[in-house]
Amino acid sequence: MKLVILLAGVGSRLRPLTDVRPKCLVEVGGRTILERFLTQAKATEAFEEVVLVTGYRQEQIAEFATAWSQEHGLKVSFVHNARYDETNNGYTLLCAHEELANGFVLTDGDLILEEGILSRVAGLSHSGLAVDMQMKLDEEAMKFVLDEQGHVTELSKEITVERGLGESIGLCKIVAEDVPAIVAHLAQLVEAGEENEYYERAFQERIREGWQLGVVDVGDLRWVEVDDHADLARAERIFG
Repeated sequence: MKLVILLAGVGSRLRPLTDVRPKCLVEVGGRTILERFLTQAKATEAFEEVVLVTGYRQEQIAEFATAWSQEHGLKVSFVHNARYDETNNGYTLLCAHEELANGFVLTDGDLILEEGILSRVAGLSHSGLAVDMQMKLDEEAMKFVLDEQGHVTELSKEITVERGLGESIGLCKIVAEDVPAIVAHLAQLVEAGEENEYYERAFQERIREGWQLGVVDVGDLRWVEVDDHADLARAERIFG
């Protein structure tokens, strides 16, 4: 199985730090965000390869990850989104479609995860989202609604805080049988000119067709999505 990490974004809300490096090479507690991902990926023993989908400052990412791979023995490969500055992560994921066929774990590249979260998601036997059902929601959260069987019926930032059952943290597993339909929906969004959509939009379109997407609650463990300097300071307090 492959771990696919989306690293294309500019990280503008972390400037000036990201004026000279990609967000994934910003350090928390003396280690870069990317190093933390790679170390955890190796520790799970669940992945034969890590696919880094790059964009902004791709050369720095490639240099760092290649050196890490040579030292630690876990294969790392690269896919580049040349349009990183005008597209969103749905398009970035589609750039890696040739790497996805056998199923994969997908993560946004700005997460810092407590040990145990990645292995919990990798161990799912079905497609599922890592979610936090124990946190206080805000309007910007990627929220979700479940049916009585625990399958996702809605997945969107537009869900109201009152209706949302928790936040999808930006980490999920997609099993092989579900890959073709997800790739097809991503491609349809691009063909329709909606290149600035989140990949969750493709998930939502598939859900409307009856896809039974599960969840795994990781709210008992700590995680931080590093979007801005306040997030970075919080990550330092927790993981520094």
